[in-house]
Amino acid sequence: MQFLRSLRCLLFKQFWPFFALLFLGSLVWAHSRDPFQRMEFGATTTEGHEVHGITVLPRRVGRLGGSFPLPVVVYMHGSGGTWLTDGTDLRQFAELGLAAVGFDYNQTNSRAFEVEFAAVLEYVRRQKWSDTNAIAWVGFSLGAQNTLHYLLKHPERRPKVYVRLAGGWMPELEDGNARREPRPTVLLVHGENDDIFPVSDAKRVAEWLRTNRASVTLNIMANHGHAFEADQPVVFRLVAEYCKAHLTPGQPLPEFPRLRSYPFLLCMSPAFAWAGLWIYWRRKSWSAPAQKVELTKFEVGWRITAVVLATLAVADTALHLVPLRMQVTERTLSIARKYLLAPKWHQDFETVAALPIWQGQRLETLLEHVNLANYTVNELVNWKVDDEIYREFVLSPVIVTGEHELNWRRELWENFYPRIRHENTTSDAAVIVVRFLRQRVTIARNYPKQAGVESMWNGHIVNPADFEIFYVAALRSVGVPARLNEQQKAEFWTGSHWESAPPPLAVTWAE
Repeated sequence: MQFLRSLRCLLFKQFWPFFALLFLGSLVWAHSRDPFQRMEFGATTTEGHEVHGITVLPRRVGRLGGSFPLPVVVYMHGSGGTWLTDGTDLRQFAELGLAAVGFDYNQTNSRAFEVEFAAVLEYVRRQKWSDTNAIAWVGFSLGAQNTLHYLLKHPERRPKVYVRLAGGWMPELEDGNARREPRPTVLLVHGENDDIFPVSDAKRVAEWLRTNRASVTLNIMANHGHAFEADQPVVFRLVAEYCKAHLTPGQPLPEFPRLRSYPFLLCMSPAFAWAGLWIYWRRKSWSAPAQKVELTKFEVGWRITAVVLATLAVADTALHLVPLRMQVTERTLSIARKYLLAPKWHQDFETVAALPIWQGQRLETLLEHVNLANYTVNELVNWKVDDEIYREFVLSPVIVTGEHELNWRRELWENFYPRIRHENTTSDAAVIVVRFLRQRVTIARNYPKQAGVESMWNGHIVNPADFEIFYVAALRSVGVPARLNEQQKAEFWTGSHWESAPPPLAVTWAE
């Protein structure tokens, strides 16, 4: 009883240190899982004004900020943007192993932009994480106009890579004195239906740059407008891959953050260590002789009942947790049939369990395929799937024979389903799936074949053949029947026939 009173005192009267340590431990744990380091900065111009911005660096195990120095992308947003809203775009660059810099600039005065941009470039050159021989400028819309204007006036400061997104023609290019031989590697990306700067502007700028001995690649995005609409994240991913390949040609593929996060229990241990010490210090107060309390039969009965119920609860919990960690065998399958399956899952369970693929696999993996596939198709998605199609091309984890990595459905479902939950057809869902998939992974033509879908998801880089396998798995995870056709390309069931799955926006721009 003294112990229980002391514990209540700990939790309700002396709780501040305990919960403060819990909170700090949670912050440490969350920080260890963050793949980025973000640093706000202020760069002072020659006129004494301060330019505010942010740097996003990839974090690596053992070295804060990653391997130094890093190739750098300086990003200029378009009209109305601020460095506070650049976070998603900057993360696209940092995720691939680049240091990404965004800043606020005067959007109405090109002369003021020159001074501000010069201050930011000087700030970048002074940083220990910056590789001054591997700097790219990426400008979107107004940012593209301002950076080209700056490049014309200061060709000696040209970057190694220059990217213009949705930029237009400039009157300065018509001036013969403006031909200052910029000569960087240039990527121009423009929407075919751009209503701010017509596509003819991008073609004129590309031709002008080529006449000035610049290496120019022009990508015109068919059926896209000024800001590339829903495909903007994919465009930025492709631009980031392009920058990485040309800034570090010796290591052209992305270098993704690889973290070793701290164990959650380790981060929580200081709080419980403090609690243990506090209880130890109070131990003397427990040693005082306590008065003997006589219990009534009613009280004894309640205590026995509480012990029995607690024992049953522990046993039930163990029954639902321990077998899941065990390998698939006839015994664990029997336990699952008796205790772990909802009645509506039994037919799906028998279908999947009959597949000759479960040697060495956990029972949990099998049950997750049954649970999520059944739940998604029967209760979540807005389209109907015939039973035969469902069992072979949604429920089944087999995409190609011989794969041993089968534990992919929950990870993909958690990432893809929220994005397609409002769609009414498998066709609309497939468009969203391939868009997010291409945003998430890089396609490299000569990349080695991966062991399975789990390796593809965790590695972020796949070859074209593996991408098709990954694509099928992602479609199945959200209830879209999918398979590989005779050409080993992904296709999906529309509800009446099989149709080739929509291709990604681009395989690569880095070649």
